[in-house]
Amino acid sequence: MRSLTGIVCLAGLCALIDAAAAQDTRPPAAHSGPAELVKIDSFQTTRRADNYGIASFVLSNGTDQKIDSIELTCWMDDDRERATKVLVWANEPVPAHASYQFKNVNIGLVGPNSRSQCEVTRVD
Repeated sequence: MRSLTGIVCLAGLCALIDAAAAQDTRPPAAHSGPAELVKIDSFQTTRRADNYGIASFVLSNGTDQKIDSIELTCWMDDDRERATKVLVWANEPVPAHASYQFKNVNIGLVGPNSRSQCEVTRVD
């Protein structure tokens, strides 16, 4: 009886090992959300006398829908922990698969010699 129990346990263990080995270890394919299809190009900033950063950039809409507004997350000098959120509205909706030039976007306080960066985090 003991050897029959041992054989059953061994067979069960082998089945578990085979099932684990057959699983795909690659991460699931990332779904492209709207924020991943909307890119910022030609990003430039200037610093006003009151230490606020003013950005100009081209927004490329790679989605199949128009865009009324975007949310940017902006930070200085690779310090994402102190990032600010900026909601930006277009003067007119950005058509699908088109680009739009944004100018004079206030991205918050910046340092005298800092390098500002922004990324699209939400699209409406």
